[in-house]
Amino acid sequence: MDHFKKKQTIPKARRNWNHNTIWIGDNLDVMRGMNSSLIDLIYLDPPFNSNHNYAAPIGSEAAGAAFKDTWTLQDIDEVWHGYLADKHPALYTLIKATGEVHSDSMKSYLIYMVMRILEMKRLLKPTGSIYLHCDPTASHYLKLAMDAIFGNQNTRNEIIWCYTSGGVSKRWFGKKKHDVIFFYSKEKSYQFNVQYRPYSAGTIQRGLTQYKKKLNENYTLNKKGAVENDWWVGIQPVLSPTPEERTGYPTQKPKKKYYKKGKSRF
Repeated sequence: MDHFKKKQTIPKARRNWNHNTIWIGDNLDVMRGMNSSLIDLIYLDPPFNSNHNYAAPIGSEAAGAAFKDTWTLQDIDEVWHGYLADKHPALYTLIKATGEVHSDSMKSYLIYMVMRILEMKRLLKPTGSIYLHCDPTASHYLKLAMDAIFGNQNTRNEIIWCYTSGGVSKRWFGKKKHDVIFFYSKEKSYQFNVQYRPYSAGTIQRGLTQYKKKLNENYTLNKKGAVENDWWVGIQPVLSPTPEERTGYPTQKPKKKYYKKGKSRF
């Protein structure tokens, strides 16, 4: 008779946290307490392995906020080595090779990062996606790690966020002139909302000229603008000059994206 019993279904996990919740502490511990497959979108702006320590100025709104971005093997839990070697051997082989090619510092940094990225993948819905913000210091190593975790077939974009100001040298091209953002989906089918940017004056003029010749009538380009590129030149990654937005946090990102000549992205 067991063969004819109604098939039992496992209830879908429910979200066990409230919206707009801010946690203070190690995000690995927090994520391990969260139910799986419930998040649509993750954006992370982690340490970059910049070999610097950061602290907000005394008296600023963010006073007390500080973190170190230097890495040694002593910063890594020994248990993580065994876990990665056992559960993710290909990923751990990549990390070990990084230590041999680069340094123990980069190896430690990658172990720290992949332990958290693995949890983030678990938390994403099947239609979810993740944006990892980094810079050229470790972007190439992080890209390999993301390929190993999400699969190269789920790479969607490598976004280059260009600075219009930065270091100048007579011995090489200007350094620290861009950040890198990796966009991955969890699976083949994923949710994506197309982003638009304003048309340039030249594009508008060419479009009007072309359609006036063909149709002999006025023509309006897509009101939403042009589809956003995967390289951002006009969008400034720096804070607005107005002091109201500045909290003093050492790696604070802007609320708005500012185009040249003071034009706001939104």
